[in-house]
Amino acid sequence: MITAMDTEHTVRRSAREELATITHTRAMQALAALLRDGDDVTFELLSREAGIPVRTLYRYFENKEALFAAFWPWLNKKIDVPDRPRDAEELIAHIPGLFDAFDRDEPLVRAMVHHPLGRDVRLAHAAARREKFAEALREVTSGMPAAEARNLLAAVAALCSASGWETMKDNWALSGPAAAEAAQWAVYALINEARRVPR
Repeated sequence: MITAMDTEHTVRRSAREELATITHTRAMQALAALLRDGDDVTFELLSREAGIPVRTLYRYFENKEALFAAFWPWLNKKIDVPDRPRDAEELIAHIPGLFDAFDRDEPLVRAMVHHPLGRDVRLAHAAARREKFAEALREVTSGMPAAEARNLLAAVAALCSASGWETMKDNWALSGPAAAEAAQWAVYALINEARRVPR
């Protein structure tokens, strides 16, 4: 018979695991602070900001690329990026939540859009991002010529992105919700047009 004490014992994390979690969180918070302030990102500055020795940081992150690769999922969770949409309707409905997530920490999202290592991390996830849109719009693109399907997916992905959100806010002086409304309108129009054209 398993007692409550046994269950507690089996799920209890080791001191090493708890220390790793604390170190990871402090490193991510420190990197976020540096990026928000527009500071250069070095392990020395990160060490000072996080209160973690440089050698310890290198134990968890072998280089800045590894640091930023860990930061990307941490940031998405922190700003509560919505779950992956499963179809065209969910994709359209998902845009306000996505733009709201970007608005939650605008300076940090903008920093990740423009920092060279932030760009590298986004490019490393480009294939997964393309697959996400391809899956959500599979019903729409089924039977479309490959070039047309690619054009639709590329346009929708551009609209449903931090870069699209930033462009609409900056170039059109839109608020986050207004930018989401514009992106929703455009994605809806693109999908409807793709469905309307006979194959």
